[in-house]
Amino acid sequence: MNKLKITTEVRSILLNSPEIFELIGERVFPLVAPADTDGDFIVYQRDGYKIESTKMGRCIDKPMVYINTVSDDYDRSQDLASIVYELLEGDFESPNMRIRLEDSTEDYADGKYIQVLLFSIQ
Repeated sequence: MNKLKITTEVRSILLNSPEIFELIGERVFPLVAPADTDGDFIVYQRDGYKIESTKMGRCIDKPMVYINTVSDDYDRSQDLASIVYELLEGDFESPNMRIRLEDSTEDYADGKYIQVLLFSIQ
């Protein structure tokens, strides 16, 4: 798997979730939501890519991906972030990857509450 395209896999996991679809439909956007986006939505971004090597060669590719859940309502932003966490945290077989939450914070901008989740992916 090309880890530079890991956000495509993450987006697919989110969009295939009935819970996510029920709450926000297909409003899962790379980098930034369109200016006219109403209601709750998710924005995702690959923010780093760490490669570890040994004398035997490359052993770990570890991209970092931010997932931001955005809502007009603080509690809904937290509920959406909780669902994202439950969906992504863990080990996957297809594709073979391990996703771990590394950090979390929250923000407020343009009248929206934002839950920021940082995941590492191996």
